[in-house]
Amino acid sequence: MRQLTRLDRVRGCLHGLAVGDALGAPLEGLSSQQIRAHYGLVVDYVDGARAWKKKPYRWRMPGLYSDDTQQALALCDILLDCQRIDLDRLADLYLGLARPKGSYVGAHRGVGRSFRQVLADLERGISPRETGQLSAGIGAAMRIAPVALYFGSEPESMFEAIMDASLMTHRDVRSLAGAHAVAHAVRRLAAGEGREASLPLRLAADIARDEERIATRYSHVVTSLPCHRRSVSRAVAHVESLLELPRDRALAFLVEEANRHGAEPSCKRPTMGFPPACIPTCLYLLLVTDSFEEALIEVINLGGDTDTAGAILGALGGAHYGVDAIPDRWLAGLQNKESIDLRARALYRRSTLGLDIPDLVSREHELSAQESSCRESLLAHSQNGGDLGANRVF
Repeated sequence: MRQLTRLDRVRGCLHGLAVGDALGAPLEGLSSQQIRAHYGLVVDYVDGARAWKKKPYRWRMPGLYSDDTQQALALCDILLDCQRIDLDRLADLYLGLARPKGSYVGAHRGVGRSFRQVLADLERGISPRETGQLSAGIGAAMRIAPVALYFGSEPESMFEAIMDASLMTHRDVRSLAGAHAVAHAVRRLAAGEGREASLPLRLAADIARDEERIATRYSHVVTSLPCHRRSVSRAVAHVESLLELPRDRALAFLVEEANRHGAEPSCKRPTMGFPPACIPTCLYLLLVTDSFEEALIEVINLGGDTDTAGAILGALGGAHYGVDAIPDRWLAGLQNKESIDLRARALYRRSTLGLDIPDLVSREHELSAQESSCRESLLAHSQNGGDLGANRVF
């Protein structure tokens, strides 16, 4: 077996993020029981039509990622163009994806209420430095991997870039610390650190330092500091104590721990889109499984916030195992994989020189239009008496 290079790990991370996102996107919001009832064990891309028969807007083109990856690719482009996170340029990219004006989300796929509010505020001319939402969502963490790949050897630059990329959408300390948690995990794994049982404790120490820096430098804008200043570092450290337990007990303890950190609504699944739940769960599954494929299959079949859990675990698993460990069927079926690979190579080189990277906004509008056509085809098929359970190629 050949030695993994950093390029292997960088490509694995970005492809893994997109693959995990695309696997989970059609299942988002389903429970593990609902997934089993409609699909059995999901091991490949599905369109979601079987589970969402009465909600065609939830149907997905197989292999197409959601907003998790779109926002990660936007961060890639800003970093490569500006060598930092330029908030005005990032806001322009987000708005470019949201146009035409009045369409609410435009080419953004699967965005939640909080991000829609950010888009609305930006469209009204509010500064991107003032659009962060108060909820403790996981959106800052799901997209952050490119920052770690770009600045992994420059800790102060990485900290500042994470804060710049995150405060536009999130102000709760748990959301911000969650972004730092994923970034540190990617940084360590892409540098070749192994999956030892001590990894959660090393990461918890990284996160705790950043939680303190957030409290010291950003107390004027960050919320939930009095009660939840150390929530994410404690939840991540808790993973180390669960590694020898049976899987069902460990997952139940992850839910209990998340609820100790103020989940609203109360956390019922370990993959809830709440940083003290989803991030420790992804780390736990990385450590107790033996391959990229096994880890991703486990996490998406848990249900819940499947696209984000898939994106985060896909980024971690790809950084650890490298791109060649991602199953060929998943890479072959991934939409827009060439553009993703070009960006991964550019991140590794920290330069786009000699690489013809397609424009993000126009390409994502094309992909969203293709998904709309896919949805219309599925709908026509169902109205003509076709089986929505049959996966079709588009």
